[in-house]
Amino acid sequence: MEVNGGCWEGLFARLGPDGREIERFPTRLLVTDQDGTIEAALTYLSSGRTVPMRFSEPPAAMQISTAGHWSLGIDRTGPWPWIAELCVAHGDRRRRIVLRHGVDSVDSLTYAREWRPGVTDSGPDAPLIASLQSMEVDGESATCWSLDGNVEVVIVHHPTQPGPVQVSLTWQVDADVRCRIERHYSPYGLLEPLPAT
Repeated sequence: MEVNGGCWEGLFARLGPDGREIERFPTRLLVTDQDGTIEAALTYLSSGRTVPMRFSEPPAAMQISTAGHWSLGIDRTGPWPWIAELCVAHGDRRRRIVLRHGVDSVDSLTYAREWRPGVTDSGPDAPLIASLQSMEVDGESATCWSLDGNVEVVIVHHPTQPGPVQVSLTWQVDADVRCRIERHYSPYGLLEPLPAT
């Protein structure tokens, strides 16, 4: 709650598997703690629709780093569709992604720039186009999505294991500040603990 509580304004852009923006929508997120129950209420400003999520403890598959970065998703991957959400925060700004992965490949990636009220950080008006690059990470095939020139999402696949084995979100805020979180799965598809930082 220290880093992520309170009000966040945001601009979400949903990108297709080719990295091109399909749609974007402005949002407002209010995260509060009422008598031990945490509520995260996301309002889509275009429609006024609010989607609340409530929990007394963070879900078992939610990983929160000491810096306040967090990730959420299923606790086991396999040969089925898969969703993960990763968020990194620095001061009054955050970068967040929601990755929707089908059985074999990415269906969509939603990228959010979020900021505290009064801070301007919505990015360019032009539709977003991610730069997609194939690469290797520890000898395994990976795809890197580059966004805004300073945000990278890397999705790593093992040649014989269904589903991603690693997803990371990195935001190079400036020359001296780099925010990163990595969600990693074992050879059996089980979620592993966050690496020590």
